[in-house]
Amino acid sequence: MSLVGTYENQDSGAVLQITEANSSNGQGKGFFTIGDVNVAVSIHYHFVASGFKGATLVLNGFQDDPNHYVGSAGATDSTTGENGIRLSGGLAVENIVIPFSGLFAKKQE
Repeated sequence: MSLVGTYENQDSGAVLQITEANSSNGQGKGFFTIGDVNVAVSIHYHFVASGFKGATLVLNGFQDDPNHYVGSAGATDSTTGENGIRLSGGLAVENIVIPFSGLFAKKQE
């Protein structure tokens, strides 16, 4: 039961790489990339105990100088992310916000 892996959104080309995921406390780490902007992110998630087999999650991160900030919320319908993660959020770069949403498919490693 681990969400660790690389997920890619075909529409935006954005990539979420989850490098650490601790299912006992719901904490994770990774990187979010769009184009040449790569931001370290913290991830918080919980598997849903009400019969639903997936997880809800939130991720956020920032990089100062240059200023890049990312925030997103989402869900997956499995405990391993095998069916991908649906995310919606935005990446703030300088004075613009780049929105993204949709399925981030898990890449086979």
